Amino acid sequence: MGLFDDFDEVSHQHWTEKIIKDLKGKDFNENLIWNSIEDIAVQPFYNQESLTNNRSKDYTVPNNTNHWKIRSQVDTTNISDANSKALFLLSRGCNSIQFNGQISSQNDFNTLLKGIDIDIIHVHFYNSNPTQTLVFLTHFCELNRLNLKDINSSVGYDYLGELLLSGNWNTNEKEDLEQFYQLNLQKNQFKTILVNGLYFNNAGATITQELAYSFSQAVFYLNTLLEKGIDINAVANKISFNFGIGSNYFFEIAKIRAAKILWKLILNEYGVTNADAHIHATTSSTNYSSFDAHNNILRATTEAMSAIIGGANSISVVPFNVNYESSSDFSERIAINVQHILKEEVFLDKVADASKGAYYIENLTDEIVNKSLTLFQNIEQNGGFLANIKNGVIQNSIHKVANQKQEEYKKGTRILLGVNKHQNKSTNKHILSKSKSSTNQTLITVLEQVVFANKIESTFQATNA
Repeated sequence: MGLFDDFDEVSHQHWTEKIIKDLKGKDFNENLIWNSIEDIAVQPFYNQESLTNNRSKDYTVPNNTNHWKIRSQVDTTNISDANSKALFLLSRGCNSIQFNGQISSQNDFNTLLKGIDIDIIHVHFYNSNPTQTLVFLTHFCELNRLNLKDINSSVGYDYLGELLLSGNWNTNEKEDLEQFYQLNLQKNQFKTILVNGLYFNNAGATITQELAYSFSQAVFYLNTLLEKGIDINAVANKISFNFGIGSNYFFEIAKIRAAKILWKLILNEYGVTNADAHIHATTSSTNYSSFDAHNNILRATTEAMSAIIGGANSISVVPFNVNYESSSDFSERIAINVQHILKEEVFLDKVADASKGAYYIENLTDEIVNKSLTLFQNIEQNGGFLANIKNGVIQNSIHKVANQKQEEYKKGTRILLGVNKHQNKSTNKHILSKSKSSTNQTLITVLEQVVFANKIESTFQATNA
């Protein structure tokens, strides 16, 4: 006999009727349901019945062991300094390094990796000449008698993402896509196709926009290589995603879970069944404040938790002070330690898919899957990703949402602690501009990266100057 056998089952309708009775005449929808910016109506309670009613497809979240990698970012402007910084970060406990920027020679490449065991440490290289970087990596392995098959590295450049940020191709459309093809023509196990959904996130996009546009971009990359005759299974296993993680805790958990489902659904249409979404997550900088900046540590902590519980493969926590100064050894160490605490003290790496069975998160996952899939299909039906950034549809839709969010922050209906509520009026920090918009002539509309706190804090600073 089960523990709950003596209790009658209570239906969703019975719960609703009980709540309406307790409201004593107040409107149920007006008082207990709120609508997110993704147009998701969040209910006051969920149960198995609501999950069954909302799920339109039969799917499961791909398996996740929750053994994520702690990744730190290193700029390669000075090769020797980049190597020293990478070794410092590794000594503080990160186990994945991302080198951002050009590497001009084999000697520079060898210097960059001096003292780094790339057969143990994951290293990702991001620059506008990934084909050359892959050659350097191959020669480095030969020189050090390392088997390429044992190396856990990745090399990539998001050609379309950088087009959105700058408004122009790196060279021109034909040459950039040819270089993309040559990079992925080689048969190896490296991830060489990168989709930076982070760029959409840091422009102010909704969760559903970030996912839909990222997967539309990924499909463009898939189709480009398929047209060149490259095997679809090989292509699918070369793709990785970088998503931003915001402060809407449960929604962001559901976003990562939904991303895994969506990618499976899309790949199934290509007949691919042996590739999962490889997801790197980066804490968003749109909500970072310059005033009371230590609040950013708390924001980053909950965001990292969302990424972990959602099932990201690796995570980068943005240092708390990047909006008003260059990151320091201290802020970078704190960024790493956020993940150490979640791993070594909270034990979040010990439970696979911790949110599974939570009716609220399961329902949010379903809602995000359905809404993102609808938007993705709309983009594909109207010419695909490249056509929709050339005509500005994607940029304009994100810009509209970003303006709405900024207005809500201004009115106080959306809260940023220390910025538009409980503001520290004694602060005197210089605010760095995060906009990447350009005054130069561009081929397409630039996807401007935003920091919502900046405008509020700049206005406050000017008023009190």
